[in-house]
Amino acid sequence: MQIIKLKDLLLENDKFYPAHTKQAINWVTMKQYLPLYPKQMESLVGKQQVNSFHVTGPGTIKNVGELIGKKKSISTFTRANKGSQLAKGRGVQTGSGGVIFYLEGTMLARNYMDFDTVPDKKGMRWVDVHYLTQDRLHFKNYLTKQGIPDTSTWRDEEWELQDKIKNKPGNKDLNWKELNGLVKTEMNAKANKLIKKHIDASTKYLKQHKKELIKNLRTPADKGSAWWNEVLVYGIKVIDVFVLKRVWDDYYFQKDSGYDDYKQDSYKKDLFKFVPESKVSIGTPAQFRKWYNAREGILDD
Repeated sequence: MQIIKLKDLLLENDKFYPAHTKQAINWVTMKQYLPLYPKQMESLVGKQQVNSFHVTGPGTIKNVGELIGKKKSISTFTRANKGSQLAKGRGVQTGSGGVIFYLEGTMLARNYMDFDTVPDKKGMRWVDVHYLTQDRLHFKNYLTKQGIPDTSTWRDEEWELQDKIKNKPGNKDLNWKELNGLVKTEMNAKANKLIKKHIDASTKYLKQHKKELIKNLRTPADKGSAWWNEVLVYGIKVIDVFVLKRVWDDYYFQKDSGYDDYKQDSYKKDLFKFVPESKVSIGTPAQFRKWYNAREGILDD
């Protein structure tokens, strides 16, 4: 089995931190989440290029631009129920949405429904093992045998280390900030080793369950859902964009804001920094659906 090196996990340090971002150590010690990232999945199931859609709001347009060509994944879809907010051009995490990107990228994973993947601050996607095997207890017991502690045990280690450092000769006069800094330095080093250990164990687990991996995390694109599917892609490039007219006509979409050193570009300028104007369509939700269908996006009844 190919062992993943820590340097392969430290992805580009960009600013795309969507909702639910957590430190990787939290997902590790919960002992029910698997990490997914490009090199791992390429080694297990190969590479597959896909086209898909991503809905966002004006305020996060620039974040999509920062992901172009990068190894960090983005959550997209290729089919949605006609009654869902995505079918109307509205977002899942961005509320009103209104800006829809049509993307090309390499598939990391796909499920016929939104499978609640969560990114950490390094860009890895974490998925509940329930979506792989529907057996959280089996995975938890497996990780326990691999020496992965649970959250309570990890917190106990923090307190024990704090007492150990505090009771060292010469440390009695440390203030809280100094003590916390020493504890944090040592715990961060331990955390990095633990995350690496968990990732290697998880990759081995995925290899052992490759059949379930292909069935549940590479779901065929023709399987429908009551809401929408989720397709994780990386190394993206933008094919074109649709902007709902209500968003396009908004003052802040068209005009810069702020003054002097605090000026902020309009959302339109943010968009045109990486998408040519000729690749942008504007219209109503009904026109969006026609645009979406023309690009082989599917609306399920």
